[in-house]
Amino acid sequence: MTRNNVYRMSAGTGKSGGIKRLRNLSKQLTVIAAVFWLTLPTVPGQTAPQATPSVESRVGVNQAKRVSLTMREAITMALENNRDLEVERINVQLNEFDLRASQGAYDPTLSTNFAYDRRTTPVASLFAGGDNGKLSSDGVVSTTTFNQRTPWDGGSFQAVFDTNRATSGNIFNSLNPTYNTSLTLTYVQPLWRNRTIDLPRRQIRIAKKRLDLSDSQFRQKAIDIIAQVQRTYWDLVFARRDLAIKRESLDIGRTQLQRNERLVEAGTLAPADVISTRVEIERRTDDAEAAVDAVQRAENALKTLMLQPNQSEQWDSLYDPVEQPEVSASARLPLPDAVKLAIENRPEMEQFRFRAEINQADAEYLRDQTKPQVDFVATYGTVGLAGSERTGTNPLTASNIALFSKVNEIIGRVNLINVPGGGTIGPLTGTSTGATPDALIGAYGQSLANVFKNEFRVWRFGVNINLPLRNRTALAQLGRSLAEGNQIEVQKQRTTQSIEVEVRNSLQAVETAVKRVEAAKSSRLNADLQLQSEQRKFDAGQSTNFFVLDRQNALIAARGREVRALTDYNKAVAELQRVLSTTLTSNNVEVKK
Repeated sequence: MTRNNVYRMSAGTGKSGGIKRLRNLSKQLTVIAAVFWLTLPTVPGQTAPQATPSVESRVGVNQAKRVSLTMREAITMALENNRDLEVERINVQLNEFDLRASQGAYDPTLSTNFAYDRRTTPVASLFAGGDNGKLSSDGVVSTTTFNQRTPWDGGSFQAVFDTNRATSGNIFNSLNPTYNTSLTLTYVQPLWRNRTIDLPRRQIRIAKKRLDLSDSQFRQKAIDIIAQVQRTYWDLVFARRDLAIKRESLDIGRTQLQRNERLVEAGTLAPADVISTRVEIERRTDDAEAAVDAVQRAENALKTLMLQPNQSEQWDSLYDPVEQPEVSASARLPLPDAVKLAIENRPEMEQFRFRAEINQADAEYLRDQTKPQVDFVATYGTVGLAGSERTGTNPLTASNIALFSKVNEIIGRVNLINVPGGGTIGPLTGTSTGATPDALIGAYGQSLANVFKNEFRVWRFGVNINLPLRNRTALAQLGRSLAEGNQIEVQKQRTTQSIEVEVRNSLQAVETAVKRVEAAKSSRLNADLQLQSEQRKFDAGQSTNFFVLDRQNALIAARGREVRALTDYNKAVAELQRVLSTTLTSNNVEVKK
């Protein structure tokens, strides 16, 4: 029989008539209950159900390790230990390394190679300088190359230094061994393609934007983690307060049971009311145990956000949240101001800007690759040579020495004859083939000196031209980049709309939560007054145990709704801070790059 049915029953006969009927009904229920309990089969050792005290049993939690926890401490521990945030922090470091690697394109490079060469080659010419149809030579060759990109206009510089010590069996060489050295400087300057942007500059620009993007993503993850900590913290607050309410309701039920038992002993109350009270106590015990499980789950969720897996001591602790939910008027903002603030602050909008800039760098580079390549090339070189002068006879003049000697002998004899009217005949001398200059006589040091004297120079200027006839690859890549830019813009518009919807929903959630708190508070006050009134009527014999228990349940539910409304309000405020991206400033958290 419901309360409304009881009210309808008493409406026609007045209040006193209704109470009498309720008492008669109570006596009838007492008789029925007594017969029911007497007819139940008995089991050895079985007694009537008694209200058992609720003991909080927490798996993996040491009740002695109670730790008071503020919201600030929870946020700090989460920022220090959360694994998801650590992943984002490592992503920032990875992008820093990527930027440093892309800047390495302008690091100078120095390469050197050494080689020893020995060879014997067949020759078929008298002037090849070989003996017995072959020519032997050996040498040590070294080449050192220095390369450097210039950070302006895509130019590049190269210096090549070659050295060679060669020993040859060629009898026509004036120097043996010889030391050949050369220094060549080359500068290449793009005039069209790769002048305004090239691959290294593109990679550096993209790496910088990706680093900024990862910083923004790290800040977004920090905001999300803080918002999760706030929500989970308030869930734990609610769970613990709800558990306290459930336990208090259990204590109230036990007090009611004791009072009913005394009234039954005095003969003023039916035994059925004691049984119904015990049933209610067991139901409230079940609610209290369920509340313990909710506390355990809420605490584990908070520890998951705050602690590292190996912090077993912290995992065994019992967290006692210090903060209590309350209503603050500072969370209310006009809708236009809130939408504007969210658009300006949200990391997602900043990330779209970085993505657009990355796309612009790609498009600029790919557009440049569709141009013809025209490079200006300038080369300057200087050469050095030195060696030891060959000591053997010059093969070009050796065959004439004997002939000149005989001719000069004849000339000498002729000069002894007195030739009338004539003079003497001079000796015959050979034609000079040129002597080796002193500047070329020496070893490796003399060859280096000749290089840096800059007497033997090489100049060269020119233009290299590469004209792509179709270049479909570059055009297709450019088209794809432009399409990606349009896609980013569309995604940005969609995200802007989603942010505005989130702001609207969050503001409404805050307003609704405020009204719920006010309604729940009023409901709790009225439920308390109803219980007090019903208890006084019960004590005066004008009400029943059923109505008292019902009023107790109503008060318990009202208190739970008030706590839930306060908790939901604080969670709504935390969500609004996340939507407006003011979570960091609201909690005095600074993210340093």
